[in-house]
Amino acid sequence: MLYLLLSVLSSASLIFIFKLYQRYNVHTFQAIVVNYIVCIAVGLAFPGGPDVLQPQVLQKSWAIYAVVLGAIFIGAFYLIALATQKVGVTAASVAAKISLVIPVLFSLLVLKSSLKEYTVLNYAGMALALLAIVLSSIRPGSDGEKRTPMLLALVLPFFIFLCVGVADSLINYVNVHHLQAHEASQFTMLTFTASAVLGMAVLLYLLLLRKTSFHFKSILAGIALGIPNYFYIFFLIQALSAFGNDGAFLYPVNNIGIILAGALGAIFIFCEKLTTTNLVGLGIAVLALVLMSYQEIAANLF
Repeated sequence: MLYLLLSVLSSASLIFIFKLYQRYNVHTFQAIVVNYIVCIAVGLAFPGGPDVLQPQVLQKSWAIYAVVLGAIFIGAFYLIALATQKVGVTAASVAAKISLVIPVLFSLLVLKSSLKEYTVLNYAGMALALLAIVLSSIRPGSDGEKRTPMLLALVLPFFIFLCVGVADSLINYVNVHHLQAHEASQFTMLTFTASAVLGMAVLLYLLLLRKTSFHFKSILAGIALGIPNYFYIFFLIQALSAFGNDGAFLYPVNNIGIILAGALGAIFIFCEKLTTTNLVGLGIAVLALVLMSYQEIAANLF
């Protein structure tokens, strides 16, 4: 239970840090690039870390998937940061975590690897997930607050929903068809490396064209983001082991915790004003996750 709690807090802290970027005028993309370099450094600092990234890794059948996933990761991370700053902490966390519906459907319809028979309640949960994104993203704004265009407020969370869902589905596919259990750390590190290399290439291009200038605070902001980002995955893996690798139970519970932690942080730390519509969307998000996995939750809790 401790690892599950630490995983929830680590993930929620990422969204809070993105919100702080806006408050302290941090260049978000630069900080995200530094964040992935920090993730690699933290991984290499662990015993056996330097052995993870060997040239032979690129010959693995899953190497190209890790590179593609790295590109999706940095893109999705930037979208989450943008949504956090433009739409709000609650909407960003709901969109990212309710995306569980995509890998569930992918596993059911494409991989055909589901170990349970889906019921009407499971499918109802998937349908409610989309409604939750819409309701949690609507922000009317106050008279003194810069209003976010409605189209942007809806499009950003849906792009996050798709990107995170596709990334999780790709991980699922690679895990089923290409990855051996002992290669998980190599796959993770190569993914982080791909994100870092791609991010540095884009940043260097922008610097050479003088479309941006590098800010020293981006390094500090990237370190602050990279450490919890790495340990979120570390704690999640530990929590999976503690619950007998029962991802069907752990992921929904973990995501519910992150959504609720994000909402509480939005209200009490950043003083976001959630409307009745937003609160209904938040409740529907939790209900959707419960319905999608109510069999596993009931089996583990009762």
